[in-house]
Amino acid sequence: MRTIQLTAPRTLTVTETAPPEPGPGEVLVRVSLLGLCGTDLGFFDGSSNYLRDGLKSYPFVPGHEWIGTVVGTGPGTDPDLLGRRVSGHNFRVCGRCAHCHAGRIRSCPDRSEIGVLGPRPGAGAQLITAPQDTLTRIPDALSDAAGALLEPTAAAVHAVDRLGVTASDRVAVLGAGTLGVAAAQTARAIGADTVVLDPNPAARVLAAELGLRAQAGPAAADEEAYDAVIEASGSEAAVRSAVRLVAAGGRIAQLGTPHHAVDGFDAAGLVIRDVTLHGVLSGIGYWDRLVGLVESGAVNLDALVDRVFPLDELDAAFARLADGSRNRPKVLVRIDPALAEPGPA
Repeated sequence: MRTIQLTAPRTLTVTETAPPEPGPGEVLVRVSLLGLCGTDLGFFDGSSNYLRDGLKSYPFVPGHEWIGTVVGTGPGTDPDLLGRRVSGHNFRVCGRCAHCHAGRIRSCPDRSEIGVLGPRPGAGAQLITAPQDTLTRIPDALSDAAGALLEPTAAAVHAVDRLGVTASDRVAVLGAGTLGVAAAQTARAIGADTVVLDPNPAARVLAAELGLRAQAGPAAADEEAYDAVIEASGSEAAVRSAVRLVAAGGRIAQLGTPHHAVDGFDAAGLVIRDVTLHGVLSGIGYWDRLVGLVESGAVNLDALVDRVFPLDELDAAFARLADGSRNRPKVLVRIDPALAEPGPA
């Protein structure tokens, strides 16, 4: 099978490797689409904090956003999965610690995440194995592109849930990228009065196309005006702004990941105004809810896709990912052209 190998900064190859065999509780998946995100870009250009902190090292197989079709099953798996389109979360946990026993697998201290954390290969290959209990079946109503975007966008649903957003809330979402647009659509589906803030004009255009209210940045009237604030960019300026925007007694979800400590973060302001701050990791446990939102039309994931590149144009795909002028946030790679959906890429 063909496999993507990232061997050094800006050095990608597609090599022939032996296909994996599914073990007990695992299935074999032929990957159709692979999504690329900022984490992948950091690995590609060498800037990733995972590399800097020694949590990941070259060479490795990247990729953690994917969709494919089950083509083989291991012992103890459901044979009805054969031929089904699936996607899945990428946490691989010990299953023995107190967190795992309590169902808090996001907190397992020995967890790995394929293509991101630890030694396991990522999904950048024509065939991968995946534990059955990590999978979500993709209904016919969802496109391959939408299925590939469930992994990143489920975290946005988690953020909205953690904040307990209701129809009576005013919600500010900082950042109109993949996470921010998904979070804003989810909050809107609940009935919340939602605004998206992003200095990038192209990002605001996309938000407006999706029927979301968008503005470049906070106005004077926005200070302490929002019951719930979702920081979805990881920008240091946005992290600081979240504290200024949230109302007394309000809630903040830190969904984006800053790559450095944030100078000037007003922790005292959180205390004085009795604000609750949530760090949000992953969307495990929220996939089915997100699938329902996409099926109903409340959340549009297809609109987030900028381009789909063939596997032989990986360098062009990463160049596009690094291009800050693109109008839509997601870049996808077609891993197996035999599984392409009808119509243009």
